[in-house]
Amino acid sequence: MSCAIALVAALTTMVPAGDWSVKVECGDGSAVFEVDPPERIEVKGERHARLPAPVKRNGWTKECKFMAVRAMECTVGYAVVQDSIRISTADGKPLIRDRDYTVDPQWGGIEWKDGASIGTNVPIVVDYAYLVRRLDSVVKDRGGALRLKKGESHVVTPTPPALAPGEELVGNILLDAETTRLSDRNLFPVVSAAPELAAGGVPVAAKLLPKTWAKLHAGKNVRILAWGDSVTAGGFVPKEDKWQEQFVRRLRMRFPKARIELVVNAWPGRSSSNFLRVPPDDPHHFTNRVVGVKADLVVSEFVNDANASDRIVKRHYPTFLKAFRDAGTEWIILTPHYVRPDWMGLKGCKNTDDDPRPFVKALRAFAAENSIALADAAKLWGGLWRRGMPFSVMYANDINHPLTPGMTLFADALMELFGPAGK
Repeated sequence: MSCAIALVAALTTMVPAGDWSVKVECGDGSAVFEVDPPERIEVKGERHARLPAPVKRNGWTKECKFMAVRAMECTVGYAVVQDSIRISTADGKPLIRDRDYTVDPQWGGIEWKDGASIGTNVPIVVDYAYLVRRLDSVVKDRGGALRLKKGESHVVTPTPPALAPGEELVGNILLDAETTRLSDRNLFPVVSAAPELAAGGVPVAAKLLPKTWAKLHAGKNVRILAWGDSVTAGGFVPKEDKWQEQFVRRLRMRFPKARIELVVNAWPGRSSSNFLRVPPDDPHHFTNRVVGVKADLVVSEFVNDANASDRIVKRHYPTFLKAFRDAGTEWIILTPHYVRPDWMGLKGCKNTDDDPRPFVKALRAFAAENSIALADAAKLWGGLWRRGMPFSVMYANDINHPLTPGMTLFADALMELFGPAGK
């Protein structure tokens, strides 16, 4: 999946014209297209080794889940058609929902119903249907005609159709398991291009990262530490696509004489404050394994810090700042990507320019007050809807693990600090 698009300059509108039709106006062109609903796929005879007892934990981590809707580390929310579920024992005895078993309606975890006579650890057979996601595109061809192109369906990460030579993207249409008819939430007309790097002025890095900036221009050794959580560990994308690999690769192209070394300390499932709570011999100890790396530049990424609202910034970020400055290490704070809309209090993936998370607001204020370089990836994620892209299809796990296009947005935000080539 790519976020790269060729854009039309004309004003575009997309509105529902029926349950499964859309009216598109772009400049002088207008057309109504019939859109296929999300594909429904039937699963018969899916076997599970046992019906487990109920466990109090997050729904996407339940032991017994519908196999066809599994994403990385979890399942896809709301993908299973609830009234299609039929479960029986391995010997063919039908089981009754909410009497013998329960199903998490969002994440699909299947568990024994407390007090049911069937008991736990019984092998089961499951029949069900699920809906897959799709991104269709409306394009303008060389002759100016509007056309609808169907994307490739996928349970987690649908692929929009490739643009042919001369075609321009007018907008995308998101079809997902929650789509029972087309509405404004499904329609993503392109309303603006991707933000461009600053064209003039002194680059932020020259002002706020003067030591690193000077070393890069002088062709000296520069050590960069990428410090973060699972998004920095990046085990869900190829190594070369991780945000820090993309960033350093682009820095090397900009400053070919500099000898840039990349070091990584990433701790999946943890926040930045966890690095302050481990013993000195732990590989994630802040003083020994973050500050002690003696990096010229640290880039921090912690989407997990957003779980603590703005408290973590107030309590711990001053500690990080003092330690880095005492060590002569410069710091870039990388704001986090957008996660599931419902986890952010958003109604969907449109009109999302303003990040509602207190943590992000606190990061921006802290960086401004302390003259720290801020790479604002959150701003780029928030503007994806303007480019016709719903950010909800950009995760490996349907929650918060960005795929390659999302990793690229981090690198874009970081490179913006270094200004255009030639500066």
